[in-house]
Amino acid sequence: MQRSFVYDHYYRYQEITDILKGYAEKYPALTRLSSIGQTPQGRSIWLLEVTDTAAGAFEDKPAYYMEANIHAGEVTGSMVVMYFLDTLFSNLSDPAIRQLLERYTIYAVPRVSPDGSEHYLTTPDYVRSAPRLYPYEQRQPGLHKGDLDGDGACRMMRVRSPYGVWKIAPQDPRLMVKRQPDETEGEFYNVYPEGVIEGYDGLHVPMAPAEFGNDFNRNYPIGWQEESQQAGSGAHPLSNPETQANARFLLSHPNVCCVLDMHTAGGQILYTPGYKSPKEACPADMALYHALGRMGQQENGFPLLNLYEEYMPASHPQTCGGFDDFCHFLLGVPAFTIECWDLAERAGVEVHYPPKEDKSEEEELDCAVKYLKWMDENLPEGQGFLPWTPFEHPQLGPVEIGGPDYKFISQNPPIPFLEQELEKHTRFALRLIRTLPRVVFDQVESRLLAPGLYEVRAVVGNHGYMPTYVFEEGLKNKALPPLTVTLEGECKVEGDARQAIGHLQGFAGIQAHNEGMGPTTVETEPLCKEVRWLVRGEEGAPLLLTCQGGHIGKVQLKAKLGN
Repeated sequence: MQRSFVYDHYYRYQEITDILKGYAEKYPALTRLSSIGQTPQGRSIWLLEVTDTAAGAFEDKPAYYMEANIHAGEVTGSMVVMYFLDTLFSNLSDPAIRQLLERYTIYAVPRVSPDGSEHYLTTPDYVRSAPRLYPYEQRQPGLHKGDLDGDGACRMMRVRSPYGVWKIAPQDPRLMVKRQPDETEGEFYNVYPEGVIEGYDGLHVPMAPAEFGNDFNRNYPIGWQEESQQAGSGAHPLSNPETQANARFLLSHPNVCCVLDMHTAGGQILYTPGYKSPKEACPADMALYHALGRMGQQENGFPLLNLYEEYMPASHPQTCGGFDDFCHFLLGVPAFTIECWDLAERAGVEVHYPPKEDKSEEEELDCAVKYLKWMDENLPEGQGFLPWTPFEHPQLGPVEIGGPDYKFISQNPPIPFLEQELEKHTRFALRLIRTLPRVVFDQVESRLLAPGLYEVRAVVGNHGYMPTYVFEEGLKNKALPPLTVTLEGECKVEGDARQAIGHLQGFAGIQAHNEGMGPTTVETEPLCKEVRWLVRGEEGAPLLLTCQGGHIGKVQLKAKLGN
């Protein structure tokens, strides 16, 4: 597919703003640009809505929501959203893209935390979600990461010390191996992040807690825990204006059927539940996740992992207050988290799920050797592992600074690998949209019963994969309205013009097996339903049929009485 922009750098806030405004100006019949919130530093949290308005309004179609940078430093995610939008607008002559925009609405938020991402991209600092002091109101004692040598990156510094636990590896002088318990003679080092020590006592180098400790992905009102139980959770659920903004938008747009939340790094497709076991979730919802997730695996090659059981180490507590759990349990829709950039797999490092916690020293060294080899073979000189270089530290004296720029090798892909990462996730996103429920009027007919009296019959069906309620979880709180079909026009309806028909299953609910002598099909829930009205009016009178409810938005069809 064609593209119109270049992907040789990570976009800053103003560039994203200009591109989105350009789409809104160039394609007014396809887009609507708005700000769903303002950050403390005054930046807009941009939302671009995309659909073919000639075929229906934004809110009247099943919708797909895609966002990134709930974690500020994971800027590959925002690039995926921008690449996805670029793909849509650069291929409007493609019948498949035109059909997609006729049938569905896309809501795209490229950067939930523009303050955080801007800080991350313009300083050597690491930012989890926002550049705001939290949970401490002042800078705390200890080592704070920073760029001392002025090369624009926060690397590592090794300090020679009789108390050192590391020594130079015989395999490669850039690597370090642990000092053996019986080693008493030699050159030994301690290795710390590059930075300065607040409140240095002249002896000890403790790590300071992160200054920017907010974690927006722990700030949602589902399983939320206070800071002492869940780091980064915030003062209360939705205590950050950025999380309030996307939560408010999603709660006010019940036509959203599926969410894709872009993160980095690791190379995984993650699915909920995250704060409790999937054994407690609805089996049909888990089956839907597995079917959709397999499509993702086909496109990006990543493993499909449950957040609670497979993604985290066994000793790690569950993640509470997550955005994806908010979508699952409060909105009743699937929310995939894509951890872009599979550096370990590319480097040939063996990956285990759940992650292995008891690696031997030999295994750790093997991983280091493989990462170093990958950088040497794939990155230009000066962009991989920088050699250890002497530096006079203002507090520690002679040190050596070196190592990789983790922000753009480990956390995000180096630029030569960026576009291939964006392209494969865009393929998955395009496929995922086409799985949304799609309700249509299959048949509409009227039969003359007596002069001026007609029976109008309509068959409404779901041609999509997902059911109109999407997740069974969404039916539990009784807030999701059932589908209703309404008949209006220049006529008089005898009885109720509006009829409730419950929900319509998608073809995900058909039991299909191919065993023995051939395939079988077993329908367990209706994919279509019939509605009838008695109507008084003149032949040829205009009729308007409307179906709405669930997550489908609103579907309408015009007809005529007696035709």
